[in-house]
Amino acid sequence: MNGGGRLLIIDDDNLFLETYEDLLSAWGYKVESATTRTKALERLDEPGWSVVLVDQKLDGPGGGDDGLDLIAEVGIRAPGAKAILVTAYASNEAVERAFKDGAYDYLEKRSVFAALLRVKVRNAMEAVRERWLGALDQGETEKAIRATWEAVQAEKDRNRKGLLLEQLMELLLKTIPGFQRLRARMKNELEELDILVQNNAPDPLWQKESPYILVECKNWSSHVGTKDVRDLLGKLEGRYKRCRVALFVAAGGFADTVRLELRSRAREENLVLLLGPGDLETLVNCSDRSAVLKEIHQRAVAATFDHGRDE
Repeated sequence: MNGGGRLLIIDDDNLFLETYEDLLSAWGYKVESATTRTKALERLDEPGWSVVLVDQKLDGPGGGDDGLDLIAEVGIRAPGAKAILVTAYASNEAVERAFKDGAYDYLEKRSVFAALLRVKVRNAMEAVRERWLGALDQGETEKAIRATWEAVQAEKDRNRKGLLLEQLMELLLKTIPGFQRLRARMKNELEELDILVQNNAPDPLWQKESPYILVECKNWSSHVGTKDVRDLLGKLEGRYKRCRVALFVAAGGFADTVRLELRSRAREENLVLLLGPGDLETLVNCSDRSAVLKEIHQRAVAATFDHGRDE
């Protein structure tokens, strides 16, 4: 088990493997594959799988349903990984057998395949990651933080970089008292939230803030602009005043116009804390992340006073 989101596709249909690659890579997942039972067993013996999608109709010595036999093998060879049966023929017998053998879920190849694929893979990934995060001790957490930050900086694929940045923020927030309860990658028909934190902080400063804190991550190498901060403020405004603080994380930093936009809205109830690459570097390497985040909070509040003096 690991928290990096390693994903294996077991399918012998090259066209469908291309579909998986196109869809899942666009969501930040690194897709690896096996097209035969023999190769699948070899790959399953590798460490670190989080989710394994198994096609029911994989051809093999057992016939057209040979993929079903691999569901049990996932549990044996990759304990902790979530197996999802993928099928164009979801018979009661096949689905019942898959769950009996330890499948986490199943997915039908039908018209809404792309939407269901994203939801089911995301849910499985989050289940594995939550268990992984909960099992980390302090030393392991710090190693994971540094390794994830290095991966963020080295990653060239923008989708993968965005996913890694969100995972970095999850790890960092888990080390701050009262910020351990969070949900990541929430999506409905109108919007998507990167991370939503339930604020249970014992610190008086955070106790005075909103019950929830929104975290928005931007993976761009260039500066984030005013449109993006306006979109973020729109998300805050839609939370029934239960979420009035946001951490706006930008790996490439912010344009000066972003700060001007926030200063122009200083009379509004919502507060946005800007975290650029320097702030991320500090958070990764410091011993008291709560204190650093409070300094960033103070910087955001001070900007509103500067706006008042300008007037």
